[in-house]
Amino acid sequence: MLETLKIENYALIRSCNIDFYGGFTAITGETGAGKSIMLGALALVLGARADTQVLLDKGKKCVIEAVFSVDKKLQNVFEDNDLDYEQKSIFRREITPSGKSRAFINDTPVQLSVMKIFAQYLVDIHSQSATINLKNHDFQLSMVDSLLENHDLLSSYKDLYCQYKSINSEIDDLLQKQSELLKEKSYNEFLFEELENAKLQEDEQEEEERLLELATNAETIKENIVEALNLFDNDEDNNILGFLNETNSRISKISTHNKILAELYERLESARIELKDIYNELSSFNDELEFDENKVTQLSDRLNLIYDLQKKHNVQTIRELLQIKEQLQEKLLNADNIDGEIENKIKQKKLIINQLEDLSTQIHNQRIVSSELLCKEIKPLLDSMAMKEAVLKIEVSFQEDFNSDGKDKIRFLFNANKTKDNYLQDLSHVISGGELSRLMLAIKAVIARKYNVNTLVFDEIDTGISGDIASKAGDIMKMIAQNHQVIVITHLVQMAAKAENQYKVYKQVVDNQTQSNIGLLNEEQRIAELAKMLSGDTITKEALANAKILLEK
Repeated sequence: MLETLKIENYALIRSCNIDFYGGFTAITGETGAGKSIMLGALALVLGARADTQVLLDKGKKCVIEAVFSVDKKLQNVFEDNDLDYEQKSIFRREITPSGKSRAFINDTPVQLSVMKIFAQYLVDIHSQSATINLKNHDFQLSMVDSLLENHDLLSSYKDLYCQYKSINSEIDDLLQKQSELLKEKSYNEFLFEELENAKLQEDEQEEEERLLELATNAETIKENIVEALNLFDNDEDNNILGFLNETNSRISKISTHNKILAELYERLESARIELKDIYNELSSFNDELEFDENKVTQLSDRLNLIYDLQKKHNVQTIRELLQIKEQLQEKLLNADNIDGEIENKIKQKKLIINQLEDLSTQIHNQRIVSSELLCKEIKPLLDSMAMKEAVLKIEVSFQEDFNSDGKDKIRFLFNANKTKDNYLQDLSHVISGGELSRLMLAIKAVIARKYNVNTLVFDEIDTGISGDIASKAGDIMKMIAQNHQVIVITHLVQMAAKAENQYKVYKQVVDNQTQSNIGLLNEEQRIAELAKMLSGDTITKEALANAKILLEK
């Protein structure tokens, strides 16, 4: 349960520290005094979003801290979120002037999402808007589901429904991909066969370009080689090799007389051997070189094919063409295999649908039971609040399509007055504000026993209620408080008088600034506050007497 709420620099509150107790607690105060500020602060410490607008002093940070007495059964929730379980756990939220928000559980920094996980186990906050939401069919469904006998069924259904949505998305993606692949398949087959038939080799382009260059210029090359060979060696005496041989012969005769001459002879001999080798290679090259027009045509055609393919696919190398060929082959394989993938996914979807059908039927049957139970158990509560003729019927209709909650559509049908034909209409069309508040209170009282949370907070759930009905509503709150900590923000004296503890929210001006404060009232202060709620600012003896009587009831 909530034991302490500490608020600093939030909205109209500069600083306050409130200790709460078990049972039924009422919070009262004049309209606009800031009763709902505490509710906003509590929501913040449970993970609600915030901004710098909540700061009273824009230059200081806002700190909200709540101490909860936590049941040991929540230890696994702490462990699942890498937190140490403590029986008294501190939840803290800080908002800095720059807008940065930080959250802590037992001084360990956490994400807001973690705080929200704990919120569903710690506090159920019923805001004023929640009563209006009772007209909403989705909210009505959540009320019915609160009384389901087996909540695991709904959890299993939701998990399976996520799989159903996921596999539908996968099938849609595959069908779209199949359509695209089919459109491209014929063209891809053509491109693949074109590359396949080309029988490309990764390194062939450079070699063929070299051979074509040689074959195309064979005659010119041959002419120059022949002239070069004649310069090396000819029948006449004026040739390179002849001159070099003569030079070597002469230097050889004198090389023994001087070290330098010996070295020069060795160099000349090396040059002679190298030039002789060049001559032999040129001669062999010349013998092998022939101009072959067919070969030129063949090489030109091959290279033109390669160039055309490179241009078509906007690449520069054969390696890139081979990579494109592999990609085309993969696309063609995918086009052939995707039918099987789709078929497998459809089979999986059918299995999921069968399971969803079974679960949704079970949930539907349980919702009928919980709807009947809800209608049955709120009846005496409505009777006690002067709605003896009111009839609530919950229509649970099985729909054709699955949704995130099953296949059911829930409608609350209502009639507050006895009529000849007992005609029931949709709740949203036939209920007044006061009737809606009483119905909401009755529903909350019935489903409270199913709540996993210890603390229930009600923000003016008694709107539109007055007189003896307000007193009966207070009795219902006391009944709920037998098993839960109940905190009620109320403007009704009859409701406040039923509480075991009463806090007053009030405004005061400090340093020319309006601030809200809250304090726990003792018995004498409670009598005065209740009397003021009865008679206004001028408290009469009669009002004080009535206040005492209300507290004694």
